[in-house]
Amino acid sequence: MLWTELRVLIVDTGRVWWRLLPLIMGVYLLGWLGSELILRTAVILGDISPWLTLILFAFSFVCTLAAAIVILTLAGRELGIRQLLPEDEREIDDRDTSITRLLVITMLPFLGMYAAFGQVAEAANRLVTQQWIRYGFLSDQQTVLGALYDMATKHLGWLVALLVGIYVLRRVLDVIAERTGLRIVGLIVVLIEAFFLLLVITGGIRVLQTFLVWLNDRVVMQWLAAIKNALADLFAIFKIDLPEILTRIWAFISGIVWPLLVDVIAQPMLWLAVAALVFGSRVLSLAELWRKGQPYAERIPGATAFARYREKRAFRRIGPPPKGVRLAAARIQEAFLGDIDDKYLPTLHALRLVLRAGPIFLGSYIFVYNLVIILGNYLDMSINWVFGGHEAQFWVRWEPVFALLQDALVEPVRLCLLAVAFRRCLELFAQRSSVSGPIEVAEPEPQVPAMSTAEARS
Repeated sequence: MLWTELRVLIVDTGRVWWRLLPLIMGVYLLGWLGSELILRTAVILGDISPWLTLILFAFSFVCTLAAAIVILTLAGRELGIRQLLPEDEREIDDRDTSITRLLVITMLPFLGMYAAFGQVAEAANRLVTQQWIRYGFLSDQQTVLGALYDMATKHLGWLVALLVGIYVLRRVLDVIAERTGLRIVGLIVVLIEAFFLLLVITGGIRVLQTFLVWLNDRVVMQWLAAIKNALADLFAIFKIDLPEILTRIWAFISGIVWPLLVDVIAQPMLWLAVAALVFGSRVLSLAELWRKGQPYAERIPGATAFARYREKRAFRRIGPPPKGVRLAAARIQEAFLGDIDDKYLPTLHALRLVLRAGPIFLGSYIFVYNLVIILGNYLDMSINWVFGGHEAQFWVRWEPVFALLQDALVEPVRLCLLAVAFRRCLELFAQRSSVSGPIEVAEPEPQVPAMSTAEARS
């Protein structure tokens, strides 16, 4: 079984990548070009304000994410993932898989993973390096990191007010985009969402760093240090070097265990969950039903975790519609809880879904994913070996080109692997459904009256 999973992942990934090679390379190059042009413009607009630089810096990630979504969509179409849905459900699902909606629901996990695995910090360092070269290292011109540091340490209240204002503006434009269907408004929502999330991540890191510095100067830390020294003296009586033991344990956890859990295991699983979001809520609902052994024909709209918030509300609603104060409270609840449910929770539901695909598949997928990452690392080492030995100015000028040589060969393969892995998840869930046979639909929640399947469809 292990060999079967490895063969399916490797062979199908290579087949999809080869068939779509010209198309996905063109899409990836367009995304890279848009990101680089925005970053270059951000450096120039830093002469006016570092906040303009930060806004455009967030927009550069939108280009990268848009290219990834299009490549995943093309790979999913080649694999026939959405062909598993009935015809009428495909038409409904088309509205849930628009590029603007996919950008919004994948922006948070995308930027979150980029921040957790160092890509945001790497891109920010590139941006600041370009600004230093433009202004000079001893210049008084404020960089984007300097502006964030001042806002997080000296004007924290203004930072919170700015985040609240951006969130309210994004929600208003989101409602307008849903009611009017204007794509330009949807695109503006995506750009605002990217800036909002990047500001939360980078500003939050600065606030956390400031808090840790403040905490280090508190008396409680001196108490803890005194307790630590007392315990060290106590263990020294028995010839036990407690500080050395603790240092080795921490080095083992931080140097081996933590990178193994985060980089080797967690990163592939998180990327697979984000890739699953690209294929639409209907496909994810199909996978969830198959996982439980139920056919898609037994689906009740709004009963699955991947349904839209409006469908869940309609599924749970009983009695007459609210009026007056209850109506206002319901609208406020829908404005905020609906936003969280539709845009932020699907990632957690998708992660929970892919984790139940089985240990053999997950182990094979993690192994193949890390093979692709190792290939990219060796390619990076080869580029440094061939072109190494130059001064810093050379690398500042040509580093984007060298990064493109590496990423253009590895990133499309990785995205095709994500699509193939999710298709394999669907196949495994479908096998469970066919083996288990028809299963009765689970009873609704206690507050919902029992209903037949025909009544629920109606």
